[in-house]
Amino acid sequence: MEKTTDKYAFAKVVLTKFPDGDNLYFTADHHFGHANIIKFNNRPFRDVDDMNEKLIQRWNDTVPSGGIVFHLGDFCLGSSAMAMDILERLNGRIYLILGNHDIRNIKQGWMARFEYVCQQMTIRVGDQSVILNHNPFLCYGGSYRDVWQLFGHVHSGPFSCSGLDHPRLKMLFPLQYDVGVDNNEYRPVSFAGVKAKIESQVASARAAAGLAVNGDRYSRVIFLDPSIRPVTPAQQAAFARLAAVGEVVEMPFSDAASLTEAISRHVALLQGEARFVYLGTAPYDDFRCVVVDRNTGLTEGNIDTALTILKGPA
Repeated sequence: MEKTTDKYAFAKVVLTKFPDGDNLYFTADHHFGHANIIKFNNRPFRDVDDMNEKLIQRWNDTVPSGGIVFHLGDFCLGSSAMAMDILERLNGRIYLILGNHDIRNIKQGWMARFEYVCQQMTIRVGDQSVILNHNPFLCYGGSYRDVWQLFGHVHSGPFSCSGLDHPRLKMLFPLQYDVGVDNNEYRPVSFAGVKAKIESQVASARAAAGLAVNGDRYSRVIFLDPSIRPVTPAQQAAFARLAAVGEVVEMPFSDAASLTEAISRHVALLQGEARFVYLGTAPYDDFRCVVVDRNTGLTEGNIDTALTILKGPA
């Protein structure tokens, strides 16, 4: 394992490397000592003492003594003495990525119990890059290149559905996952568990988008405006050449903003480097586009142009 030598790096992005995911765990949002969180998030605990004890038990039932845990913020609200007592009872070596509730505790002595404290961390597990942050990101480096982003803060989960952030969660990429306890049976989740969750999210999103699994290095996608769908035999024959090299997804959007957003979401679902082309009746500068006359429709000429784009440099 590699890491920087500074004990605390509150503003650093740290790269930590692991050969594999064995013994790696992720969690967030325990809110030890926070009585009101039981009501706010419909947690199934009698009171704050019951919550603290059961969260400790589920942690230790999941994490072995030699485990490594990345806690993505909002560890506790309360005294340093309470935090130290809880930390002494938890299995594993714990890395803390600061949450909004942790900031007030920076100067308190219990911070020294963590292996490392920072505001954001990037780790690499084998070939998988993972960005760790307390908050989910709308945009992050590598979101189109199979980089995961794990987060907490939003308290998603089957029983916690009243937070102000919840309507925004539909904007997340399938490569992002909430590792908070409310979303994971009130326990840390292993690297293998996170991998399974993200793979399931990607598969579901691809299926919903009509994107087939492509084993090639490049995933080629054709976005077709339904208004110029091939009708005549000549158009159908021309389009068959294009459909043979990639998936076809209809994009019935009339303005550049919604079309660009929709295409971005589709491309984010693809593994590897994505090559894509949009065939429509309006030019857009944000992505590769073949403008098709609505009256003429698909022709050999614009099919040739689209094929050139798909087969050229990504």
